[in-house]
Amino acid sequence: MSKDSTSRNSTLANVGMVARREVKARFFTKSNLISLAIMVVVIVAGILVLDYFAGREDDGAADFTVAVESGVAELEPQLTAAGTALGTTVEVEELTREEAEPRLTEDLDAFLGGDPARPEMLVDDEADQQLLALVTSAVQAHVLADQVSELGGDPQAFNEALAMAGPQVASVDAEDDADQFGPQYLVAVLAISLLLFALIGSGSLIAMGVVEEKTSRVVEILLATIRPSELLAGKILGIGIVSLVQVVVLSAAAAVPAMATGLLEGFEIDLGGTMLLVLLWFFLGFAVFALLFGGFAALISRQEEIGAVTTPLMFLMFVPYYLAMFMVTSDPDSTPVRILSQIPFFSPFMMPVRNVFGGVETWELLLSIGIALVTIPVLVWLAARVYRRGVLHTGGRMKLTDALRG
Repeated sequence: MSKDSTSRNSTLANVGMVARREVKARFFTKSNLISLAIMVVVIVAGILVLDYFAGREDDGAADFTVAVESGVAELEPQLTAAGTALGTTVEVEELTREEAEPRLTEDLDAFLGGDPARPEMLVDDEADQQLLALVTSAVQAHVLADQVSELGGDPQAFNEALAMAGPQVASVDAEDDADQFGPQYLVAVLAISLLLFALIGSGSLIAMGVVEEKTSRVVEILLATIRPSELLAGKILGIGIVSLVQVVVLSAAAAVPAMATGLLEGFEIDLGGTMLLVLLWFFLGFAVFALLFGGFAALISRQEEIGAVTTPLMFLMFVPYYLAMFMVTSDPDSTPVRILSQIPFFSPFMMPVRNVFGGVETWELLLSIGIALVTIPVLVWLAARVYRRGVLHTGGRMKLTDALRG
């Protein structure tokens, strides 16, 4: 076996050893498992609650329930049509007065009896004004239909035409808002929010791990057997595995109950493709941001200073996150969005949203992936150089220019 092959195998073994240590130390802790379980329960409960209220909105329950005696039963078509015209639903039951009176205090809103052209409307206490208007409209339509019939016309066609009569109001702004804040917006925001949570969580773990090892002087023992680049690579790989498992678990916690309850029915969105794209950009975004978190964390020597590293990098994630949430959803095909979505720090957030809204072409997606893949080796060199020079530095915070010099 050649010397280069032996060295490569040794490097892979060292990186794997560090990665396994990070997985055990970060994922299998009691606090992490409990917090992950709580988040799964919260997500599942949220989906079930959302499905419950969505079901109540769409369960087809009538707004009004009206009983009619047999002599007034011919008003049923007009009552239904009048309800439709007024934006309500009416359920009509044929009952006698004796059967209807006890139910007026329970599930009946009114009872109609007597002459269909001038019916008696019996209510429990006081007539609902909307129901009164609806019954009045239905009775008038019935009388007009009788008059049309006497003149030789078609009462059914007249009733249908009367129910359809009226202006059809439409708003351009309302239509735009519906497009922007409909199911597509919900899916897009959930996807990039999950991505943001995963990247911030993993980046913070890497930064804290680097600083912990540096302040406890454990890093000096580790670097006696492995190279700094191997230690950093293993740490990033291990925490990346932990974050990926969390993303998959939380995604499944939302997707499985949503599919089981039928909450996703009617969505004209490729949810499977969207989640695959989110996973792809998680890998690329993690590689971009994790390298920066790991490398720059080596510049500080105390836990109290960790905010000096994490805050600017978190800001670097929040900017594209909010741009994707508001700028991309309003116009996913605009020139500024096209340009920004090619920048590796913006791509992980903007590309999945553009894909949900159908504003990204295949060549643009491939180009953004290519630019990210080209950028990652540059960041590897930068992070490794900073980490190698900063991780053994003690005392005050090391300047970035000093870490890059020489």
